[in-house]
Amino acid sequence: MNQNIEDFKFPKVKIYERKIKLKYQNTLITGPKGVGKTFLILDFLKDFKGKFIYIDLEDPREKRLDLSSYDLVIIENYNRFFPLPNTTTFLTSTKDMNIRGFKRIELKNLDFEEYFSFDRHQSITHSFNYFLTDGNSAELLFLDDFFKAKKLQDNILLMPYDKDILKFLFSHIGEKFSLYQIYQILKRNKKLSKDKFYDEIETLQKDKVIFLVDKFNSLKAPKKVFSYNFGYKNALTYDKNISGILENMVFLELDEEVYYLDNVNFYMPEIGKIILVYPFITELQLIEKLKKIPRNLDFDTIEVVTISNEFEIEYKNKKVEVKPFWVWSFVE
Repeated sequence: MNQNIEDFKFPKVKIYERKIKLKYQNTLITGPKGVGKTFLILDFLKDFKGKFIYIDLEDPREKRLDLSSYDLVIIENYNRFFPLPNTTTFLTSTKDMNIRGFKRIELKNLDFEEYFSFDRHQSITHSFNYFLTDGNSAELLFLDDFFKAKKLQDNILLMPYDKDILKFLFSHIGEKFSLYQIYQILKRNKKLSKDKFYDEIETLQKDKVIFLVDKFNSLKAPKKVFSYNFGYKNALTYDKNISGILENMVFLELDEEVYYLDNVNFYMPEIGKIILVYPFITELQLIEKLKKIPRNLDFDTIEVVTISNEFEIEYKNKKVEVKPFWVWSFVE
């Protein structure tokens, strides 16, 4: 099975370049469903001149193949039961793993800078509105609006996790829960052991599908729930929690260790930064919010992320910059 990019059997869509690029070396690409692992490989194949073979381990067809004659072997949905060839290999997996001798790329969904560069609307405010509504999945850019929610709903059904746990967490991004609270809520409507629940939560975090943010200096307090794709919120519920979605968007742009506090959306103690998230806020409202920041908190910088407001004020000899998300994310 000698394949070339011209007859490679993938959807016929334009292939956009990500910030991450593949090199010709053994590589494992991990990440949740829909983040663009396959398209990262397609981008590499545009300029690849060698002989390659593509294998999807979720395809039921026979897999006992002679792989020795290929320059590149691509194995999607890899599991450790499939023997690795002795030639250069690209692997993809939704599971968190490391393989000796393989460079590991942990792929995330699009950040807003990538999304805007891919988006056909090409107005930054228009693009932001779609980003806010649809989420950060690259695959949705190629769909008509009518099919986007259905695509996300179908993705959930294909994920190898407990669907009730997954739907609950995706539907409550930006909200605070203890794990025990979530367990008690779910147990009302389904048979669920405590061990099964906690194992599933651990797996979802390990696979970077769900993120649970701790309260600073209070690890036993309820945790804030965030998703790798904030678009699932609108696909699962009619509750338009714009604050929670915007907060999830900001969280995914952060690289530092992060916590929350009462009246503080994000606190990064290592760099002394506070980030507040308000979809809409005036200067007078912001001053009142700033007064509620814990007095004993050590920080140097305060940033405020909004949907459309933009201004600067000074508070306790510190400059406070208020920026729309699309401005703030580009600067970051």
